[in-house]
Amino acid sequence: MTRITKSTVGAALLLAGMTAPAFADVGDVRVTNFSPKPLVVSSNGQSYTKLKNLGNTNVQIRFEYDVGSVGRVKSWKVWPHITNGYGIAANLGNLEGYAYSKSYSVGNRPKVVDRTVAVAIPAALYKDHAVNMCNWLASNLRNQGLSNNQIFSQDREVHFDARADFKVSATGAGSNNALYQYNPAYKIKVRCAKWQGTKVPLGGNASLKNPLHVKKATMQLKEIATMAGACAVKLTTAISTNTAGATIKYRYVHSSGKKSKVFTTKTAANKIAVVTHQWDIPNKSGPENGAMQLVGVNHNFKSNVRHYSMKCTDGPGGFKPNPKKPKVRIPLGSTSLSN
Repeated sequence: MTRITKSTVGAALLLAGMTAPAFADVGDVRVTNFSPKPLVVSSNGQSYTKLKNLGNTNVQIRFEYDVGSVGRVKSWKVWPHITNGYGIAANLGNLEGYAYSKSYSVGNRPKVVDRTVAVAIPAALYKDHAVNMCNWLASNLRNQGLSNNQIFSQDREVHFDARADFKVSATGAGSNNALYQYNPAYKIKVRCAKWQGTKVPLGGNASLKNPLHVKKATMQLKEIATMAGACAVKLTTAISTNTAGATIKYRYVHSSGKKSKVFTTKTAANKIAVVTHQWDIPNKSGPENGAMQLVGVNHNFKSNVRHYSMKCTDGPGGFKPNPKKPKVRIPLGSTSLSN
């Protein structure tokens, strides 16, 4: 609806070399504020789930009406008209039932109404709309190639468009020829809140790795002999994290500085991943001494260091344990460790 104020009409008609209508009521109605603000929609790291503000909200409306020299205002009422300002412009429904109204008795009817009023709206009317707008935003961001981690790692914003509707009952010829000011929509901000949880959500491409941390990595080493008589070590490591379904990347580092390739595992429902690898120990003259450690790649953690000491022999018969197991410091190097 186009609404033109009395002053605006006068200026426009003067510029056009015309005169204003002899009998025309003029007015202005608009939304000027909204509380509490902003509205906040929470998420679970994969989608937006619910509106946090569940109490009534107040829409502040400014209403001005002037009947001019002829007529009086008998009654009036105003109410908000709210639509989704992002995605599909869905209407929140008829809010006239929540209107603020005022009637005047004979002898007390004013020529001018100039009021700012607050209209209470229950959150139940718009909570689903707020969640839907946030999820519409998330869907568009996915279509642009963003992951859930990128989408839900920061606050985002959508909004409602709020205008005001009204009804006036007035006497005088001008009430049938009213002119009103046009006002742009007031934007009710909705914050699509970032994921605040501590767990990595499961399913889809939800991979919020930042909240994950490894509590402990405990490694056991077993010295073994192969059928051909060569030496080997079998490493079994339990990796404990703060969440189930967590992706862990890791490698092994040898005391010589050599590193293995990167391996990947996931924690089970008990939030623990158990990994086992066996490594051949080159047979050389004298005792074979060394140490191994498991080191995190996508998360910063290390297991305990495990040492081995054995005398390997060629052919069947395996190895002879070396009773003295010297402590070997593990320097970090860059070469690959053969599996």
